[in-house]
Amino acid sequence: MEKNHLISFEVKGFKKFTDLKVTNLGQFNLIVGDNNSGKTTLLEALLADRDFDKFLTYLSDILFHIKRFSNFSGNFLSHYFSNIEDKYPQQILFKLTKGNQFEIIKLTRTAEDQFFHLSSKNQEPLSDDNGSQVKIQGDKNRTFNFDSPFIPFGTLYSHELTRIYGKHIQLFVDKQDKLLDSLSLIIKNIRKIEVSAAYSYEPILLISEKNKNRLLPLATYGDGTLKLFRILLSLFSSNHYNRAMIDEIDTGVHYSRLKDFLKSLLLVANEQHKQIFATTHSKECIEYFKEALKETGLENEGRIIRLADTKTGIRAYTMLFEEFENALIAESEIR
Repeated sequence: MEKNHLISFEVKGFKKFTDLKVTNLGQFNLIVGDNNSGKTTLLEALLADRDFDKFLTYLSDILFHIKRFSNFSGNFLSHYFSNIEDKYPQQILFKLTKGNQFEIIKLTRTAEDQFFHLSSKNQEPLSDDNGSQVKIQGDKNRTFNFDSPFIPFGTLYSHELTRIYGKHIQLFVDKQDKLLDSLSLIIKNIRKIEVSAAYSYEPILLISEKNKNRLLPLATYGDGTLKLFRILLSLFSSNHYNRAMIDEIDTGVHYSRLKDFLKSLLLVANEQHKQIFATTHSKECIEYFKEALKETGLENEGRIIRLADTKTGIRAYTMLFEEFENALIAESEIR
């Protein structure tokens, strides 16, 4: 596994996570667990970043698009503190292990007026001495930030895809070829992708297939194809982060295409040196995840992370490939 990939992760005071430790991570991590066990919360926590503004942008995007908040002021960070009823100050602590190096990110809420300090492993404030006051406003129609490593459930086609494709893919022949090759597992006869304003008042993406004379808008393809395109575009275009968090990775993907869908993502993520964290509720997805890992030769990098809500809080249990393969053979319930 790449030295800049996480091998363990700890978080304290973040939403439902009073004190969560996740160890023995791989490059490809499938997160399972009962409803309300914290699967999506774990993905959100993995957005922790020493860049304060970037971290805030990621978290505010989630509230806009997942919680459907139409408008909110700087106090939006209060939604992420698990000890919101406690006396101030409040604190969220992240501990990331990359190879043999530890990075500690601490976010402290110092008063009810929403001032925050972000500290790194040396505990020196990354903001000024007075803290950083959060000021993020927006509306419910705001476009999701495609530069975010978090790919939320339900975010499929958007005109923003055209802009990202034009900026990061269209001008590079090698990236175009790689994207087409990856999509060919789902769109068997794909020939090329074009940007055109012929169908709309603003440019859209059109797909050309070998056996069809007419180009079709990408938006007319099924949810599984759109989802794959969205994730691949993120993996190919984003160089400022080395991990991607995908919520409900299999939703909208037909079971007959799911293995090829996962194989495509594994191969691209491996080539682009990206670490994947994805959630699922589906036993089929776990089965196809196992098969995709075997057929791509990436078994050693596959993990199942099971979250369980116990009497002492949320706990995480990591299973290596051989462990979850044997569990599937024995028809044990591991979701």
